[in-house]
Amino acid sequence: MKSVFKGLLIFFTLALFFSLVVHAEKNEQEHGERDEGTLVYHVKYDYDAISNFLGISLDDYEEYWKKGLSISDMAKKQGISRHDLVGYFYGFHYKEMQKWRAKGPMTEKDYFDLVFRLSDEIDKFIDRNPNR
Repeated sequence: MKSVFKGLLIFFTLALFFSLVVHAEKNEQEHGERDEGTLVYHVKYDYDAISNFLGISLDDYEEYWKKGLSISDMAKKQGISRHDLVGYFYGFHYKEMQKWRAKGPMTEKDYFDLVFRLSDEIDKFIDRNPNR
């Protein structure tokens, strides 16, 4: 009787163990876990294009920057609303992210994660100037 009980205990233990392993693998596949690492989204801004949007020359942009004006200060000085300024940068990032998605390194998860953080990143970028 002891050996039958011992055999059933070993059988159920092994069955439970393999069931957990299969569930863990299946769960990993369903949630799209990937081993490639973290995507680092970094773009280079075209300051000539930014100055054109602001309606000033690149020389004026650089002069304002040296004086401590942020991009948002320059926009305000030019009569451009913050809404329009932020919209310009959203448009820029949208185009860049679409390029990254087309090339393949940006997954849907990466894309939506970046979109979620984009507002704060744009605000920080347009409001900063280390020359203040």
